[in-house]
Amino acid sequence: MVEFFLALLLWLSVFVPSSMLASITAKRSSRRASPAMQVSMLLISTVVIWLMGGPGKFGLFQGWSFVFPAFFLGFGVSLVLNLLHRDTGVPEFLPEGIGGFALLLLLAPLGEEVFNRGLVEGYLLRHGHFWSAILFSAFLFALPHWMAVEGSKGEKAYTVLGAFVIGSLAGYFFALGGLVPAFILHSSANFAGLTVLKLRKTPRYK
Repeated sequence: MVEFFLALLLWLSVFVPSSMLASITAKRSSRRASPAMQVSMLLISTVVIWLMGGPGKFGLFQGWSFVFPAFFLGFGVSLVLNLLHRDTGVPEFLPEGIGGFALLLLLAPLGEEVFNRGLVEGYLLRHGHFWSAILFSAFLFALPHWMAVEGSKGEKAYTVLGAFVIGSLAGYFFALGGLVPAFILHSSANFAGLTVLKLRKTPRYK
């Protein structure tokens, strides 16, 4: 139980300053807030991981195994979740054009996976936890989505549930193969979301 409390403190030590930076950035431009937060999470998480023993201790780099199943599972599950969800349009914080694609397909998956899977789940895995480590990191990953999404409580709850499912899958692949398959799954899940937006012909993505 102590490990989960310490894992929560690790999560807060990255999430709080990253959120503060995003809030400051949002006062100038709401579309720069999310990239600023992702970069901050990536940098702070990386520093903490190195201070606590380095990537090897946290199981970040285990090879390229499970990349293809991670891609197809992430894309397929996210596609179903997005098709079942009503069209809510493009989030306010998402940069337009190529910036939005870069954020969702590269920066966000990298920053959030190093943070939630690499730091939090990696810490718990090294202390002998498996499923509880996967589910705990997925819960912490899903939690901020409640604040990030505008809409009814039902819409927020569905978004959080979807994030928890994707986070659990990414966590499972991280436990098996490290950062690469987790990143691929996360990126492919976001790609599925972008695909649904395109299929629905959202004006900003015409």
